[in-house]
Amino acid sequence: MIYHEKRVRLPKPKYIVFYNGTKKQPDSMELKLSDCFENTDNEAPCLECTATMLNINYGHNQELMKHCRRLEEYSIFVQCVREYIQSEPSVEDALEKAIDTCIHQDVLADFLKKHRAEVTNMILTTYDKDLYEKTLKEDAREEGREEGRAEIRAELNEFKLLNKYLLKAKRYSDLERATEDIEYQKKLLKEFGIE
Repeated sequence: MIYHEKRVRLPKPKYIVFYNGTKKQPDSMELKLSDCFENTDNEAPCLECTATMLNINYGHNQELMKHCRRLEEYSIFVQCVREYIQSEPSVEDALEKAIDTCIHQDVLADFLKKHRAEVTNMILTTYDKDLYEKTLKEDAREEGREEGRAEIRAELNEFKLLNKYLLKAKRYSDLERATEDIEYQKKLLKEFGIE
């Protein structure tokens, strides 16, 4: 039917992303592909894709969990694994203990009994504690850099404003001294009410 000119009608797609990461996230939020584009310069993207992200970590989206017991049990299982990873000597021990606990509490019990080996293998092959910790450190480092840049920008703006006031007041010797003496600079910032 490639030669038909009639528009093909498609069902409206709905893209859902389940979030179970460790960063604090709201129960629900809209994600846009265009938020990842570089140098958009306020130009509308020629392609857009939106997704609804649902936080499925334990304690989130209570209404959804009420209607989907399996998802709630998965949420409990993941939380259990995370807790044991913090207290057990190895990921393998933590995983075994989490699976045993969940089976005992009838959380995904039928699935975990039947697929214990696959679940264990999947988590052990996808979870890399060193990489996870390294990623967290890199993210924290980048956040710190951004905060540092913001502080430097704020300080530069304060210094520019101070320079402007000193030039306007023709206080050239104060301007020269402020560039060399940080304490004197702070005194002048306070004097002009710049903080």
